[in-house]
Amino acid sequence: MLSSSPLPKIAVALLRLPSDGWLPPSASRLPQALQQQAEGFNPKRRQQFLTGRWLLAELLFNQVGCTELPDIDTTDNGRPVFTDSNLPDFNISHSGEYIMAALARDCRLGLDVEHIRPRNKLMALAQYSFSDEEYQWLAAQPEPQQTDRFWQLWTLRESTLKLAAKGVWQMKQIRIDPQNKWLSADFQPTLFGFTCRRDDIAWAITSDSPVDNVELWQAHGEAPYLTLADVPCIDRFRTP
Repeated sequence: MLSSSPLPKIAVALLRLPSDGWLPPSASRLPQALQQQAEGFNPKRRQQFLTGRWLLAELLFNQVGCTELPDIDTTDNGRPVFTDSNLPDFNISHSGEYIMAALARDCRLGLDVEHIRPRNKLMALAQYSFSDEEYQWLAAQPEPQQTDRFWQLWTLRESTLKLAAKGVWQMKQIRIDPQNKWLSADFQPTLFGFTCRRDDIAWAITSDSPVDNVELWQAHGEAPYLTLADVPCIDRFRTP
């Protein structure tokens, strides 16, 4: 389904896997070589690999008209990019049965999605992983909201790491002021980000330039196309 609206700054596609064994339609926009590559993976890894790239291929067709997923390379720091540098930047993320892909024109992006769920010792993990300012802010939230707020901060941090292709051990180099919506990192001089909550997932995107517009597209199980969905409430962050 082609979009008649102007190309958004960032376009996101979301799929909730219908079942553990579900795979994209065989007559999809995935190159045969890519499908053959995935045959050597274990079943879960194969599902995540093919579904993420199928979502990416559908989103790319939707936005720029590519009929087949283009070749993907890996940069020296391990970040996946399209071989053709004229194509948009992209990122893929998954959590549980959820898979997301995102495209951005004229900027780089990082994407992270997390299935919102209770977590043992959540506040202890927050105290270890977050700055003291973030931890104190989280501790001051009403207890029923702490899980949601935790995943908001976590996805914002993970997406920042993915933007710059950094490891989780560098999470301490990221600083967030949740009250004033500031976001900064030692390894990335300029940051813009937003977090969203939809149903039982939290997701965040960070970029190295401002985001003017966001489109959310939903895939529906066996249906081999994307449909436009409402973008949930967004909290925006930026470098002070």
